[in-house]
Amino acid sequence: MKGKIAFIPGEHKIEFFEHEVPGPPAGGLIAEVTQTNVCGSEVHMWKGEFGGRHGVMPGHEMAGRIHALGDGVKTDWAGVPVKAGDRIAPVYYSVCNRCSNCVKGNQAACTNKAFGVRHPSEAPHFTATFATHYIVRANQNFYRIPDNVPDLIAASANCAMSQVYWGLDKASVRYGESLVVLGAGGLGLHAMAIAKARGAYVIAIDGVEHRLDEALKFGADATIDLRRFSSADARRRRVRELIGGGPDVVIEVAGVPEAFIDALELASIGGRVIEIGNISPALTAPIAPSRVTFKALEIIGVTMYPPNYLKKSLDFLAKHIDRFPYREMCDATFPLSKAAEALDRSERRELTRAALLPQQG
Repeated sequence: MKGKIAFIPGEHKIEFFEHEVPGPPAGGLIAEVTQTNVCGSEVHMWKGEFGGRHGVMPGHEMAGRIHALGDGVKTDWAGVPVKAGDRIAPVYYSVCNRCSNCVKGNQAACTNKAFGVRHPSEAPHFTATFATHYIVRANQNFYRIPDNVPDLIAASANCAMSQVYWGLDKASVRYGESLVVLGAGGLGLHAMAIAKARGAYVIAIDGVEHRLDEALKFGADATIDLRRFSSADARRRRVRELIGGGPDVVIEVAGVPEAFIDALELASIGGRVIEIGNISPALTAPIAPSRVTFKALEIIGVTMYPPNYLKKSLDFLAKHIDRFPYREMCDATFPLSKAAEALDRSERRELTRAALLPQQG
């Protein structure tokens, strides 16, 4: 049986490779990819900001079905029994659980983190999720998807939801606090829902009308439109009007350097800033370090998450599936062959979250 894998060789280009689907590795499994999302990382790849002259394999957010289990695999990483045909969501990297950060419980900062991604021509080929199949390695966490959570929703648990969940926990966002979310895309909407469920007052800032509408559905108590409040001063004043002062926490998930500057300006004295969105080394922001010093800010950088946060995210979805309109978050689906269109429209911010359905072509 042959499968297909996508590859981005350069800016705004995509290629497809076909290979025989290998057998499952001992201690791991082979999954059929039923849905894989266009995350912000893939948009950066599409724009040529990642991969350089060597190109890059896109795809890491996915839901899938177990195609074949490797020797010794009887349960997921939470001890839930699994069999061929069961739906699963895998963490897209593995951690060593031995380095100093892992031992301290901060597996998100594992110094030996491994992704296993190679060029599609290199065996075992299926190491990223813009593909019909995906290999879950022996040391790679995966979890069975709860029965009431459809693939359409489960795919975004990894990485968007798990990452903001970890960020909110690192910043200790709690009941009665105020949170400003910069960016109302997939990560932002997940952050709003989680923060709202724990009793925070949430303000969403974005410049796209349909995103602001979605923000209100996902728990935002108020929204601020960048088109109307076009200066940092205007946005800061509006935030203070809404909550009677500066916010306890600001989370940046817009993915542009200017948003990080905005986060520092919006944050209250003694506040916390969670930085998740800016991941491209080529994008920089001129800031005055004194803003951090004199405002006594705590800046929390977040990339990835401890693997068990994928299980926490899936459980949150199962519990709140009817409270927030998760079925609307993924607002466009494409066959794998139309990946370029999905990436283009995502780059133009026409969509909240695009998804590829590899089993449909």
